Amino acid sequence: MEITKDIREAHETLSDFSVKFLEFVEKNPESLSRSNYEALYEIHFDLVFPQPWPAFVSQLTRKKLEEAGREVFKLIKCIPECLFANDVEKMSEYYQVPADIVKFQLDGVTREHLNNILGRGDFIFSPSGLKCLEYNISSALGGWSIAFMEPLYSSEPIISKFLREYGLKIRNKSLMVVLFEHLLKAAVDKYPEAHEINIAVVVPGYGKHSEETLQKIHLDRIFKNILQLKYNDLKGEIVFGDFIHLKIVDKFLFYNDKKIHLLLEMYNGDVPVEMMEIFKAGNVLLYNGPISELLSNKLNLALLSENEDSDVFNLEERRIIKEYIPWTRKVVPGEVTFGTDTFILEDFILSNQDKLVMKPADRFGGEGVYVGRYISALDWKGLIEVALYQKNWLVQEYVESFPFLHQAGLNGCSGHDVVWGVFIFGEQYAGTFLRVLPRGKNTKGIINSHMGAEYSVIFEVEEGRTKNPESPKKNKNERRSS
Repeated sequence: MEITKDIREAHETLSDFSVKFLEFVEKNPESLSRSNYEALYEIHFDLVFPQPWPAFVSQLTRKKLEEAGREVFKLIKCIPECLFANDVEKMSEYYQVPADIVKFQLDGVTREHLNNILGRGDFIFSPSGLKCLEYNISSALGGWSIAFMEPLYSSEPIISKFLREYGLKIRNKSLMVVLFEHLLKAAVDKYPEAHEINIAVVVPGYGKHSEETLQKIHLDRIFKNILQLKYNDLKGEIVFGDFIHLKIVDKFLFYNDKKIHLLLEMYNGDVPVEMMEIFKAGNVLLYNGPISELLSNKLNLALLSENEDSDVFNLEERRIIKEYIPWTRKVVPGEVTFGTDTFILEDFILSNQDKLVMKPADRFGGEGVYVGRYISALDWKGLIEVALYQKNWLVQEYVESFPFLHQAGLNGCSGHDVVWGVFIFGEQYAGTFLRVLPRGKNTKGIINSHMGAEYSVIFEVEEGRTKNPESPKKNKNERRSS
């Protein structure tokens, strides 16, 4: 195994211990064998395939991820009001979405609701800095299952050996603990006189999957612990089901005989109209609801990018846009500025194919994403024509990941492209997970599970407490003389 200069520099951006882990692997070749990480492969969630090596990040790096995730989320949430003055017709025209759908997405949405919703930004550490590729604003966020996997990583013999040798302590807080703390606080603030708070988690087709029992037990335990530790006079329960398991009585929502105070839907915002009426009446909290689709529209990054010098945003907000949002534009006829130069957009896209990505604004999971350097010139030209016709595509500067070294194959390692999924609940950082893909397998420039990407965790560690595992221990006399 060779730690090249570019690999070392990539890991140095994360922490000193990220580099030290690579040195640890060099000295411990058993770290390269996938068969030595058995516990990670005993349980699978959501078709997630674990990458055996975690990422070790410093508090400084964690704060960078937190700022990027939180501040970009805040800017996206303000777009309907700041850039459209909540004008439904203007938003309909820009997003190419029927006005009645936009109106439904905005119905009942208050500033308080926006302040509390859930999101996950997808970022890349690149030579040009930490950049946001897209933002997913939903309660059905991919990567939830990583919360169940973190303990498995830290207990793996190889990982725990590294942690012991360097005296490292993991500072992570459980993603699910942060989630339920966030939800319970919102519910208690909303219903201060309530003697109990019940949360319904609505999952499509709930009851058809055997693994649901294990997840339910785990989540129920977290929920009860938070109630006991923070709200010892408050009772409550978390229930699971589909919409068909809920009923409406006197404009309130019930699960059997339990009144539901908060609805956590896993339908990407597709909530029945009758339940939306209960939300709009203020009789249930909803996470996230139909606003998810509007705020997750990829054209929102284009809106931020093209307004990076606008007086609509203050100086700090403009800094956030310039630092974390790559150059992004809606594909429509006209002129664009790139750097200090102005171009006709169509000509610019055509002549800069290797530097750009095009994608429709309303698809997810990497569907419809085209990286210019990975397709033919003829196909690229055809995509421009499609994008100009459909009026809801964006073009974005291609952001290349630093090469991070991760385990690969049955016994080995290689450079990987990495996407960092940063969870933000309301305005609170909740954690980060990784999607990693070997560079040799990245034939389309897309890093997701459909392309074979594996999931991993980050461990937040403290700098400045390094042990040298090779230094011999001094005896008492040596310690006194020194």
